[in-house]
Amino acid sequence: MIKRLANRHHLLLAGHLLMLHALAFGGWQVPAVRLLWLVALGFFLLWQPFVDGEQRVSGRQAIALFGAALASTWLLGPWLLLIWSGALAASIGGRVMVSVQKGERAGYLLAFGYLVALTMLGIVPEISPAAQVDSALRDALAVFMPLALPLLLLFPARAPQRKSGEAFDLFYGMLVFLVLAVLVLGALAYIPIGGTGYIESLFRTSMTVAGALLVVAWAWNPRGGFSGVSSAISRYLLSLGMPLEQWLVHLSQESEKNHDPEVFLAAAMQRLAETPWILGVSWQTGTGKGGVGDTSLFTHDSHAGDLRLRVFFRNFPSPALQWHVDWLLRLAIEFYLVKRQSQQLQRMGYVQAIYETGARVTHDVKNLLQSLQALCYAASQPGDPADVANLLRRQLPLVADRLRSTLDKLQSPRLEDDERLDARAWWLRLQERYAHADIEWHGEPYAEEVLPRALFDSVAENLLQNAIAKRQRESGLFIDVTFGEEGLSVTDNGSAIPPGVAEGLLNAPVASNDGLGVGLYHAAKQAEAMGYRLSLVTNQKGCVLFRLAPPVRVSSPTP
Repeated sequence: MIKRLANRHHLLLAGHLLMLHALAFGGWQVPAVRLLWLVALGFFLLWQPFVDGEQRVSGRQAIALFGAALASTWLLGPWLLLIWSGALAASIGGRVMVSVQKGERAGYLLAFGYLVALTMLGIVPEISPAAQVDSALRDALAVFMPLALPLLLLFPARAPQRKSGEAFDLFYGMLVFLVLAVLVLGALAYIPIGGTGYIESLFRTSMTVAGALLVVAWAWNPRGGFSGVSSAISRYLLSLGMPLEQWLVHLSQESEKNHDPEVFLAAAMQRLAETPWILGVSWQTGTGKGGVGDTSLFTHDSHAGDLRLRVFFRNFPSPALQWHVDWLLRLAIEFYLVKRQSQQLQRMGYVQAIYETGARVTHDVKNLLQSLQALCYAASQPGDPADVANLLRRQLPLVADRLRSTLDKLQSPRLEDDERLDARAWWLRLQERYAHADIEWHGEPYAEEVLPRALFDSVAENLLQNAIAKRQRESGLFIDVTFGEEGLSVTDNGSAIPPGVAEGLLNAPVASNDGLGVGLYHAAKQAEAMGYRLSLVTNQKGCVLFRLAPPVRVSSPTP
């Protein structure tokens, strides 16, 4: 029976209003009728939208409720009924604002109107002698007003969603209570000021309050292009405790001071925990966890990937406050993710630098092995031993010097960018190194020109080794090397490079039958980093030309 009654909220509200009606029209003065107050409290406890109806009441709570019921019954009077009616009107008004169904909202509006009429025509005349109502009218209201309560049974009412926080809006409830208080006090104050009766005073006060509410409603959301009061209040609520602009400034400051994402997160959460409505913050990432402040039962969680943030409030947070905190956490998460991504990119760049250095060194070692193989092949051929000894005496120191330079790249890679060599000396050493390879040499560098040794060694080795390997596949291949103002050029008269290979030859590693397929790619990247440009100038049958062009020289103005 009690469960069925508890599920019919419109019936509970109608019963409670009926008990208040019996008490308001003089019933509070009759001891037997005063007991209806206990029944009214019972109806209210079953209907109330504040506490979960399935929650068990402890012994202490039961004693406290019983004591409060007895005390209120003993002290029951017009003032208590007035305060209770105002609070009940605020509860119903707050419930109306969150009601979605039209029928449910109409039922609550009917109950609200009945309660206002009961307050103004039944309770207030019991308090003030000035608020006199004609006895015939008062008797008619006492008899016929309860006939409107069965209309509540025609409107459906769903069970209040107490656990979701949507059953009652505190802001609208307080607004309704204040408006009702203004209506009561205004009606009583207008009687001596205007020299009118209570009914006329009540009517004029009602019109004045209604006009004021219309003005406020228009100012809340005007149609003339203004933002209205609602925009200002929304900005204030969204900036509660910590404006978004101030939070962005804090995040920017901590981001500049702390490059490590974990340290930045801890510093940002420390800033967030300093706000007055937050008791503490805890976080958990993929590499660790931490916290600052104390914990509480009122929490709000936010997460992104393996990052978990939890905020502990001092009191139960409103939906607006939760939404505000969620935005603050989202901004902190975005900053953290950007810093962690930047750290990952930095690590990837470090790994890529190691890979490129290793690839260049590996390619240089391969070229050295090819040079040693060529020397071994020349030494094994029949001929004058003195000529072979002279060849080895000239080439072995050069091979040893190249090997030492290759090892220096591993020990101190930056030296290759700083080491400069006289262009004429480098050009002569290159000719001596490939004196046995049947290559045509043309051109002459400037007398005082210097060039980056590591870059020119890498480009020349790759181009010449590729051309020599191509000669082994195509007999009678002619190789020409030119060095001058346009840079270093290597040309052969063999077959053209396939178009698919030529497009990505200097832009990405390619498949190679003779090597690793990364030599020219790394040489082109190295040249680009130092201001030079390695390009395939001509690619046709009978003429395949690669050129390492120097940086553009800016001529000084003539005085």
